[in-house]
Amino acid sequence: MERHAIMFRIRPGTQDKVKELLAGYAPPEWTAPDGTRLVSTSVFVKDDLVVRMIEIDGNLPGLMAHLSSQPTIQRVEREIAQYLADERDTSTPEGTRDFFISSLMQHVTTRRSDPAETPA
Repeated sequence: MERHAIMFRIRPGTQDKVKELLAGYAPPEWTAPDGTRLVSTSVFVKDDLVVRMIEIDGNLPGLMAHLSSQPTIQRVEREIAQYLADERDTSTPEGTRDFFISSLMQHVTTRRSDPAETPA
């Protein structure tokens, strides 16, 4: 399983609209044609910064291509465009790939507790 985080900036004062939009849309199909599975997604907003954390089983390029073709994601991308600080084109697999590459945060570490050490 892999975790990735992407970040992007929104225009100041649009946080409530962006939070509402990103919390309220229907999820995409969880499994891509290549078998990559989107396990979870979380969104964080602080001031003009949005961070989306995704957990996947499979490969990121397969997921990017899959998400760019999903109607629910295409709709959210059209709606969120008015709130973005920087324009982006996610209407094609290539545009989505470029957005992910430019917005991907560097993974530093993941720590997990040993289930045997977790108190009952």
